Amino acid sequence: MSDQLFIVDFSRCTGCGACLIACKDRADVPDDIDLLRIESTECGVFPIPQVTHRPVHCFHCVHAPCVAVCPVDALSHAEQGFVYLDTEACVGCGRCAEVCPFDAIAVLPDGTAVKCDGCADEVARGMEPTCVRACPLRALGYVSSEAPLPGGRIVDTEERKADATPRVLYLRRECSIGSAN
Repeated sequence: MSDQLFIVDFSRCTGCGACLIACKDRADVPDDIDLLRIESTECGVFPIPQVTHRPVHCFHCVHAPCVAVCPVDALSHAEQGFVYLDTEACVGCGRCAEVCPFDAIAVLPDGTAVKCDGCADEVARGMEPTCVRACPLRALGYVSSEAPLPGGRIVDTEERKADATPRVLYLRRECSIGSAN
């Protein structure tokens, strides 16, 4: 299992959609299917309202519930730690999509499942995943679990969905007491 994980820095993401477009282009999925989406949340109060953008895709969970429920073993953990979907073996039951804590598995019109593959072929060649490379503000990363956090950032533990042990760290700015998040 790889020690690499995805990072999503809430304080850098502007919701521009570059990651989404790059992913869609690479995956060559129908227009109405997204393997990566951006969730936006409004919070704060006047005079300091805030909008947080959160790119979401398959985070290749260590204890992936999709792998456990697949009746034909079409989902498995690949050597690099990615959750691999064998589309030829998929029977289209949709159980994987139902249990995914990130809603990161889509069902195509033909009934088969499709999901982020982590750009495993690119990672194997020493590249970062497409979404990471496309991010103009470096809000996304794919780093060693031992890598230090960027300066002024802390892990946002409320976003973890720990049961599945996703290979992702959500980061936010470290704020002193009395300041806005």
